[in-house]
Amino acid sequence: MDYLWIGVSVFAALMQAVRTAAQKTLNQTMSNIGTTYVRSLVGLPVMIVFLIGVLLFVQPGAPTFSAKFLFFAFAGGASQILATMLLIYLFKLRNFAIGSMLIKVDVVMTAFVGSLFFSETLSLPGVAALLVVTVGVLLMSVGKLGVEKLKVEGNSLIGTIFSLPTQVALGCAFFFTLSYLFLREATLQIAPGNFLWRAGWTVVTMTVMQVVCVGAYIVVKERSVFTQLWPNRRIIGFIGFTSALGSIAWFTAFAIQNASYVRAVGHIEAVFTLLISWLYFRERLTRLELAGIGITVAGVLMFRFISLD
Repeated sequence: MDYLWIGVSVFAALMQAVRTAAQKTLNQTMSNIGTTYVRSLVGLPVMIVFLIGVLLFVQPGAPTFSAKFLFFAFAGGASQILATMLLIYLFKLRNFAIGSMLIKVDVVMTAFVGSLFFSETLSLPGVAALLVVTVGVLLMSVGKLGVEKLKVEGNSLIGTIFSLPTQVALGCAFFFTLSYLFLREATLQIAPGNFLWRAGWTVVTMTVMQVVCVGAYIVVKERSVFTQLWPNRRIIGFIGFTSALGSIAWFTAFAIQNASYVRAVGHIEAVFTLLISWLYFRERLTRLELAGIGITVAGVLMFRFISLD
């Protein structure tokens, strides 16, 4: 049981990498909000089946839906929607692999924001791991741009750091950070209870909120999204299913362990993303990008071992 959350986090990362790749493809024919919405709309039935299974075989009964629980679930869901929309927008600005890698700074944000405003803790070895991850992310960004372009007037390293793709990636990481922390708090608000029971109720509650709120917005602003569901049913079904499995796994891990440690282990997604980029999208990476990936993975491994102390 002590190490169950690690395997669950790795599985969640795999599902997220696969789902994100499929969303990039769907976004070619559907808007950002539509591409974001289908993961909740189609994934919700799978999550409900999971919750029913938990109620039947693990722990029956419903939790007390306190104001704090509902607030954390809503805030986590809203943050997740905003982060996903920014991630999809990022696809249009950067290489698929690098765009996904750039948001990995969320492990830094999760630890620092969590330690300041939530129940997360930081140690000196943890800070060192976070700095290593940050260096790796910056190397990947510079590697994608090209070292020679940094010498061009008006396109300096500072300009690169404050470029639109970098800002979008950091904004995406920030909202993902908030979603992790809020949703971790939500699972704690309905304790005590079996971790699967807490995860099941939290993931279904949050997703119902997303389906209703975002659905209302689409009805008013982008009703054409609903006419695009059937023609894209196969890829939408795939996105919904993998997203549901990933969400269930993330919430299960959050119900067991704190958000910083879960996200540290979850950064194995970087490896999955790279494989998808190479095998499916046929994208090539430079040596500097590969070095950045290596350093990032090293930092993630440092943080992963710290999480076991």
